[in-house]
Amino acid sequence: MLRKALTKKSIDHSDSGNFSFSFFCDKCGKEWTSPPQPFTGEGSPVIENEDALNMLWGNEHRAAFDSADLEAHLHFNLCPVCGRRVCDGCFDIAEKEHGGACKDCASKN
Repeated sequence: MLRKALTKKSIDHSDSGNFSFSFFCDKCGKEWTSPPQPFTGEGSPVIENEDALNMLWGNEHRAAFDSADLEAHLHFNLCPVCGRRVCDGCFDIAEKEHGGACKDCASKN
Protein backbone atom coordinates (compact mmCIF):
# COMPACT_ATOMS: atom_id res chain seq x y z
CA MET A 1 0.00 0.00 0.00
CA LEU A 2 1.37 3.39 -1.00
CA ARG A 3 1.26 6.28 1.41
CA LYS A 4 -0.80 9.38 0.63
CA ALA A 5 0.56 11.40 -2.30
CA LEU A 6 1.80 14.99 -1.99
CA THR A 7 -0.99 16.33 -4.22
CA LYS A 8 -4.69 15.50 -3.97
CA LYS A 9 -4.64 13.76 -7.36
CA SER A 10 -1.97 11.35 -8.53
CA ILE A 11 -1.79 8.50 -11.04
CA ASP A 12 0.36 5.38 -10.93
CA HIS A 13 1.70 4.53 -14.41
CA SER A 14 3.83 1.62 -13.18
CA ASP A 15 3.93 -1.68 -15.02
CA SER A 16 5.96 -4.88 -14.74
CA GLY A 17 9.13 -3.21 -16.05
CA ASN A 18 9.06 0.43 -14.92
CA PHE A 19 7.75 2.67 -12.15
CA SER A 20 6.38 6.14 -12.90
CA PHE A 21 3.85 8.46 -11.25
CA SER A 22 2.00 11.65 -12.14
CA PHE A 23 1.10 14.39 -9.67
CA PHE A 24 -1.35 17.20 -10.41
CA CYS A 25 -1.64 20.82 -9.25
CA ASP A 26 -4.42 21.10 -6.67
CA LYS A 27 -5.67 24.28 -8.38
CA CYS A 28 -5.33 23.97 -12.18
CA GLY A 29 -4.53 20.29 -12.61
CA LYS A 30 -1.18 20.80 -14.35
CA GLU A 31 0.60 17.45 -14.47
CA TRP A 32 4.16 16.55 -13.52
CA THR A 33 5.28 12.99 -14.27
CA SER A 34 8.27 11.36 -12.64
CA PRO A 35 10.93 9.85 -14.91
CA PRO A 36 10.52 6.08 -15.26
CA GLN A 37 12.58 3.93 -12.91
CA PRO A 38 13.26 0.38 -14.13
CA PHE A 39 12.30 -2.65 -12.05
CA THR A 40 15.59 -4.38 -11.25
CA GLY A 41 14.03 -7.84 -11.11
CA GLU A 42 12.44 -7.70 -14.58
CA GLY A 43 13.62 -10.70 -16.58
CA SER A 44 16.05 -11.75 -13.86
CA PRO A 45 16.95 -15.43 -14.17
CA VAL A 46 18.09 -15.39 -10.53
CA ILE A 47 14.56 -14.89 -9.16
CA GLU A 48 12.51 -17.91 -10.15
CA ASN A 49 9.95 -17.80 -7.34
CA GLU A 50 6.85 -15.80 -8.36
CA ASP A 51 6.10 -14.76 -4.76
CA ALA A 52 9.64 -13.47 -4.25
CA LEU A 53 9.46 -11.55 -7.54
CA ASN A 54 6.12 -9.99 -6.51
CA MET A 55 7.54 -9.02 -3.10
CA LEU A 56 10.58 -7.42 -4.75
CA TRP A 57 8.34 -5.56 -7.20
CA GLY A 58 6.18 -4.27 -4.32
CA ASN A 59 9.21 -3.08 -2.36
CA GLU A 60 10.70 -1.30 -5.38
CA HIS A 61 7.30 0.17 -6.27
CA ARG A 62 6.94 1.73 -2.80
CA ALA A 63 10.52 3.05 -2.94
CA ALA A 64 9.97 4.51 -6.44
CA PHE A 65 6.75 6.20 -5.28
CA ASP A 66 8.48 7.66 -2.23
CA SER A 67 11.27 9.01 -4.45
CA ALA A 68 8.82 10.50 -6.98
CA ASP A 69 6.68 11.99 -4.20
CA LEU A 70 9.77 13.62 -2.69
CA GLU A 71 10.79 15.02 -6.08
CA ALA A 72 7.25 16.39 -6.56
CA HIS A 73 8.05 18.84 -3.75
CA LEU A 74 10.30 20.64 -6.28
CA HIS A 75 7.39 21.08 -8.70
CA PHE A 76 4.56 22.11 -6.36
CA ASN A 77 4.42 24.94 -3.82
CA LEU A 78 2.59 24.68 -0.52
CA CYS A 79 0.12 27.51 0.05
CA PRO A 80 0.47 28.37 3.74
CA VAL A 81 -3.07 29.78 3.79
CA CYS A 82 -5.23 26.98 2.33
CA GLY A 83 -2.71 24.10 2.38
CA ARG A 84 -3.02 23.19 -1.31
CA ARG A 85 -0.03 22.12 -3.40
CA VAL A 86 0.05 24.26 -6.52
CA CYS A 87 2.30 24.65 -9.57
CA ASP A 88 4.43 27.75 -10.11
CA GLY A 89 1.77 29.20 -12.43
CA CYS A 90 -0.82 29.08 -9.63
CA PHE A 91 1.49 30.45 -6.94
CA ASP A 92 1.89 34.15 -6.16
CA ILE A 93 5.40 34.62 -4.80
CA ALA A 94 4.77 38.37 -4.44
CA GLU A 95 2.30 37.72 -1.59
CA LYS A 96 4.95 38.60 1.00
CA GLU A 97 2.79 38.46 4.12
CA HIS A 98 2.76 34.66 3.98
CA GLY A 99 5.98 34.09 2.04
CA GLY A 100 3.90 33.42 -1.02
CA ALA A 101 0.42 31.97 -1.45
CA CYS A 102 -1.69 30.39 -4.14
CA LYS A 103 -3.28 32.99 -6.41
CA ASP A 104 -6.74 32.32 -4.94
CA CYS A 105 -5.59 33.11 -1.39
CA ALA A 106 -3.36 36.01 -2.51
CA SER A 107 -6.30 37.68 -4.27
CA LYS A 108 -8.40 37.56 -1.06
CA ASN A 109 -5.94 39.87 0.77
